Amino acid sequence: MNIWISILIMMVIGGFIGMMTNFIAIRMLFRPYKAIFLGKWRLPFTPGLIPKRRDELAQKIGQVVTEHLLTGDMIQKKLQDERLRDGLTETAQEFFKEKMALETTPTELAEFAGFQNGKERLVDWVSNKAVSETERFLNEKETTKLEKLIPDAANVFLLKNLAGLSEMGIARATDYLQSDAGKKQIHLMLETFFEEHGKMGSFAKMFLNVDALTEKAQRELEKLLKRPEMKETLENLLITEYQALLESDLGELVSPKKKEDFLRQVGYEARCFLENEKWLNRPIQENLAKYEEQITGHLIPYIVERLLAFASSHSTDLFNRLEIAVLIESQIATFSLHEMEQIVISISGKELKMITYLGGILGGVIGIVQGVLTLWI
Repeated sequence: MNIWISILIMMVIGGFIGMMTNFIAIRMLFRPYKAIFLGKWRLPFTPGLIPKRRDELAQKIGQVVTEHLLTGDMIQKKLQDERLRDGLTETAQEFFKEKMALETTPTELAEFAGFQNGKERLVDWVSNKAVSETERFLNEKETTKLEKLIPDAANVFLLKNLAGLSEMGIARATDYLQSDAGKKQIHLMLETFFEEHGKMGSFAKMFLNVDALTEKAQRELEKLLKRPEMKETLENLLITEYQALLESDLGELVSPKKKEDFLRQVGYEARCFLENEKWLNRPIQENLAKYEEQITGHLIPYIVERLLAFASSHSTDLFNRLEIAVLIESQIATFSLHEMEQIVISISGKELKMITYLGGILGGVIGIVQGVLTLWI
């Protein structure tokens, strides 16, 4: 009976020692937080493992996350996910619809953004911005040919419609010639012609009827304008002048004086438009209401798609610029040792307890083995 009691005691002692050993070992991962000194001699295993290797641990965690968990390729793949695109599109559409249910004027929006005297500051800012941006454009493109400034589609459209412009010009000229004003102008020109030639003009005028000559000139000019070659000539002239215009630099077309007047006019027009009380006090939603379907159905999905495509194509560069590893390292460095301990315990508390119990079980088994061995010694 004494033998069994001895084995039981040794099992209990072994289990206790094993459990306490593992418990202390686990605690030594965090404790003590600081090194303990006896005089100048530092106690071994102080501070604990994690406090001692804290900086290295933070660096390694950041490295592991960026190399294996949160990589540029993974972010790129996520940005290309259709579910993300659809989710962002739906969120943006709901946000837009929520704002459309409100009534917000430009003045209120400016004041909401933190601008005191929202109307005046909005007018000043937009008009000044319009002038500065226009001036910057004119200065930057001063030596640029007009051909490079006009979009290709606009250039093709203008060339295609020059024929129509020539027809319209001929039609307007014909209407003017047939009008009383046109007839009076021809008569005045003939009178001036005779007067400018002195005696010879006066002598010729004695034998010519100016009114009849006016009607004759009017009919001949109308015939001239109706000739097919006149249309072709005018069209070729317009094309030639237009092409010559395209070869001109912007600076040649806009002189310093013209630029100054133009910029002044831009500022004036912008200010007049913005100072319109109806525009500033009309809810933005009223202006957007007729475009709501196009915005929610087409514009928002397009913007979301383009933003995600841009982010995806530049994901590696953006990921590198974010410096996730450094961010994680600095964030971990802000945690106190107690907070880090609580995080680890909250994640793996059950496993750590099982390790402690396992130490007790192994210690108990070792105690039983020792007790049995004592029977043979």
